[in-house]
Amino acid sequence: MLWIIPAFVSAIGVALQSVYIKKNTFHFNEMIVTWSVLAFSSILYLPLLFISNKPDLSTTFWIAVIARLFIDSIGFTFYIKGLKEAPISLVMPMVSIVPILLIIVSFIINHLFPTPLGILGIIITVFGIYYLNFDHDTKNILSPFIALKNNRGVQYVLIFAVSQAFVTSLAKLGIDKSNLLFYTSFYQLFWAVCFLPVAYFANPKEFRSIFNVRDLKRLFPVGGLDALQVLAQNIAFVLTLPVYVQSVQNTSILFASFFGWYFFKEKLEKHVIPTILIVAGIILLTIVQK
Repeated sequence: MLWIIPAFVSAIGVALQSVYIKKNTFHFNEMIVTWSVLAFSSILYLPLLFISNKPDLSTTFWIAVIARLFIDSIGFTFYIKGLKEAPISLVMPMVSIVPILLIIVSFIINHLFPTPLGILGIIITVFGIYYLNFDHDTKNILSPFIALKNNRGVQYVLIFAVSQAFVTSLAKLGIDKSNLLFYTSFYQLFWAVCFLPVAYFANPKEFRSIFNVRDLKRLFPVGGLDALQVLAQNIAFVLTLPVYVQSVQNTSILFASFFGWYFFKEKLEKHVIPTILIVAGIILLTIVQK
């Protein structure tokens, strides 16, 4: 059960990171924020790259890395756009569907499938997501789908959530085909280098302007928190199955909702019950998934 500790550390890191990402989207475009997360975290990981054992890298490792690179780049950019467009407490619960999708992806890669109680956990989680977007004023049974259709920020984070099911499985595969320290430090640096041209050409003038003390101080906490939460997540991946980690990690939904209320004065009361339902389903999945 030692994996629970790094999983919770990662959850808190994700929640705090969402706050700093939202703050930075007020000052910079999404591509620059994305690249700054990668750049600062990869710099912090450099010592790990030097002290890690250098494994023989197989074709499977490179397929996992390249596939994750493309999926992660698209998904994480949409995540940042979603945080910019909508309240944190509204968009973050969308991430709760990742364990549900991960069960399918893990079945293909890791040969995992939920027990009957796991199916119950999935149903509770899905109902929580439904209830999150339910319009209590109109009582329209289709209102969650209308809210999803009309809220661009939620749509963006939903795309991110789908991408994360694949990213999580590919990350686990990459670690298995190398080792924890090497994969964590190498992939982040590789991603930062590959994403650099994207961030630069998205807005060359703005990209050049961030290299001053004031803006670097604004952007550094995002990368620092990413370094913390990714390392903690990868440690947990080594200790247990990805679906366990992702399920516990999604307690970041509760932390993020609170931080959204505290830092941005977002409404919290309508999200409390569905968030509790979502987390209850996630906990049930964590307990019963074999």
